[in-house]
Amino acid sequence: MIYYIGDTHFGDKRVMELAGRPYCSAEEMDDDIVRKWNGRVKDDDTVYVLGDFAFDDASAQVIDKLYGKKILLIGNHDDVLSSETLRKFDCVKTIDTISDCERSVCLCHYPLLSYHNSIYGGYHVFGHIHNNPNDKAFHLQRQLPNSFNCGVDVVGFTPRTLDELIEFKKGGKI
Repeated sequence: MIYYIGDTHFGDKRVMELAGRPYCSAEEMDDDIVRKWNGRVKDDDTVYVLGDFAFDDASAQVIDKLYGKKILLIGNHDDVLSSETLRKFDCVKTIDTISDCERSVCLCHYPLLSYHNSIYGGYHVFGHIHNNPNDKAFHLQRQLPNSFNCGVDVVGFTPRTLDELIEFKKGGKI
C-alpha cells in the first residue's frame, strides 16, 4: 500500500499555534501522529512524506518508531536535518513522479499548477500550505480536481491513500 503525509513538523511547538493543532505539547502531537501512522502503515507499505518532517535532528529520531518504507520529498524546513538523519529515509528527493495503482502521481512539497502528466489526467500530491486560508494556493488548489493537499492539518494527522485523498476532495475537506 502507498500512503501520503506531509508537514508533520515533529517536535515543533510553534506549528501547533500557527496551524491551530489540537495538542497541548509537541510530545502529545508527536505521540498522536506516531500512533495514527503505525495504526495504518505496515512494514511493507511505502509512505511518501511530503516535506517538513521535523523541527530538528533530535525530533527527527521519531523516524525510528515509524513503520513502512519512508521516502522524503524535501520541504522548506527540512534543511535543518543532518545528512545522518536524512540517511534514515529510504530515499530523499525534491520532486518525483510515481505510479500508484497505474495512476501517475507527481509528488512535491509545494503545490504546483502544472506537473508531469497534468494534462493527461495525472495527480499531484503536496504539502506546505497546511490549513492556511491566507495562502493563495490554499484556495487555488481547490479548483484543481487532481491536486491534493496531504498535510496533516487537513487529513487528520494520519497517512492517507490516494483514494482517500480523492474522497476528501470530493467531500470538500481538502
